[in-house]
Amino acid sequence: MKELFKRFSISLFLGANLCTILLLWLCVALTYVSPDLMPRLSVLTLAFPVFLAVDLLFIIFWLLFHARLVWVPILGALLIGGYVLDYCPLHFGESSEDSDTTLTIISYNVGTLKDNEQKEEFIRFINIADADIVCLQELSKSFITSHQQWLDSLGYDYLQTSTIVVFSRLPFLSDTIHIDYPTRNNHSMACWIDCRGDSLLIINNHLESNKLSTEEKDGYTNAIIEPNREAIKNSSHQLMGKLSKAAAYRGIQADSIRALAERNADYPVIVCGDFNETPISYTYQRLARRLSSAYREAGFGPGFTYSSRSFPVRIDHLFFSKDWTCSSCSIDRTVLASDHYPLTVRLSKKER
Repeated sequence: MKELFKRFSISLFLGANLCTILLLWLCVALTYVSPDLMPRLSVLTLAFPVFLAVDLLFIIFWLLFHARLVWVPILGALLIGGYVLDYCPLHFGESSEDSDTTLTIISYNVGTLKDNEQKEEFIRFINIADADIVCLQELSKSFITSHQQWLDSLGYDYLQTSTIVVFSRLPFLSDTIHIDYPTRNNHSMACWIDCRGDSLLIINNHLESNKLSTEEKDGYTNAIIEPNREAIKNSSHQLMGKLSKAAAYRGIQADSIRALAERNADYPVIVCGDFNETPISYTYQRLARRLSSAYREAGFGPGFTYSSRSFPVRIDHLFFSKDWTCSSCSIDRTVLASDHYPLTVRLSKKER
């Protein structure tokens, strides 16, 4: 009887482990399907880190209780290892770089800078960062107007459309290029910059927001961390509609951005901004399969860029073309001017 119960228990846990692996694989498979085709199912990708954590816990479980089956969760994770590293890369330190060909670029959703304290924090960060190019989202035109002298003192010229802004110490070669895609509120823009003799295309983005209230974010977090019927029932209906609708918009927007990058494949390209999507998503992977992700190449850990207490995620990204190598990619969590953290990347031009 004892042996029968043991076999039943092992079979039960093995089944649970296999279900977890299948859900992991489904999340990865959904990154190949545009969310506008299956908007509600695409939301499942948000649970990727939960399924991954459970699969890793099964490794410990099998080691303790039935070591011969430890290969199951390990194989399940290894078969999607590239996506695991997209979510949580493991690079230590910085690579060597040639200062003559190095470009420092910042991407930062400043979140409107509502009060003087936030404005001062933002200005202090830009002063210290000493970047060549700064790509900003949600920065008002009134801020630019009132701080023109400060920008001049740092040697920055700028281009802006709506609340999308690019500061650059390198000369602009074009005016703003508007990217036409379906959106309810957010925008993208592109421009050409003279990067030490080469024409560099910068595409700065703020893709469709989920428009979740603080209460809705807390509800989502509680449903994931402490799943129960009541929590899921209360949060699922109000969240699903908003998340799936926004994901459908972002999928189409990502297609437009990738198409622009592909039309200019003969030139160096940098795509950055607030994408409102995690690395396990159609939007991120649509770009990452054409360009390199800076954090994937040089980051460490999950690297949360959205600082909300109840909703920590990495939704700010920077992608670059094959013309560059990435020597470092950091997220400065000491800068509190916004509910996002700035992403600072150092790129070095490859020799031709």
